[in-house]
Amino acid sequence: MRGGEDGRGGGSGIRILITGGPTVEDIDPVRFLGNRSTGRMGIALARTAVALGLEARLILGPTHLAPPPEVETIGIRSAGEMLQAVLANFSWCDALVMAAAVADYTPVQPMKGKIKKNGADFILRLKRTEDILFRVGRLPERRGKCLIGFSLDVGENVEEGRRKLREKGLDMVLVNSVAAFGAQRVRSSIVSLGGEEDLGELDKEELADILFARAIRFFDQNAWQRTATCQA
Repeated sequence: MRGGEDGRGGGSGIRILITGGPTVEDIDPVRFLGNRSTGRMGIALARTAVALGLEARLILGPTHLAPPPEVETIGIRSAGEMLQAVLANFSWCDALVMAAAVADYTPVQPMKGKIKKNGADFILRLKRTEDILFRVGRLPERRGKCLIGFSLDVGENVEEGRRKLREKGLDMVLVNSVAAFGAQRVRSSIVSLGGEEDLGELDKEELADILFARAIRFFDQNAWQRTATCQA
């Protein structure tokens, strides 16, 4: 039985779809484009969701870290595979937490054979990948779901978080810097329709607690009669 239908609070029955880790964009069978994401935040979110009694699914890019064994995990490699996995599972969830570091660009045409060096410069043509949050934010089934994005820059760029909140139609954006890659503790801010808050430096599990506490509070207050807005 879904949360709210039997009057239960505390997040019981809320379904959370989480993405984590990097994506890998193949150049040839040997080389790829990637980033420094380790998946630690996505895994922390999945672990915390289970501890809170939430139902969780984790879509995870390539990482050396092991996901929680009790969480259904869907392994992906590329930005395109991440998009398809999110679309395939979006109708299942009540909230999407997009913590993955998805590549913005991918090779136009990956090579079928290994690229050989011949002394000349090599020009790699890239194309834009599809913005996953922008896409799901415009799906008919988006209504009533809470969409939480992450915004990462060389510094803690709150203005960029505001832009993403507005342009992608999100409910909440967690803002941090590249120092978050691989770190257990990170400085963050939350930008939402209700305003902005500097969270200071937190352990990633503590940060996951805060994100889910706000989502649970929204769902409990609205007794599952959700609108398209998840106030943080």
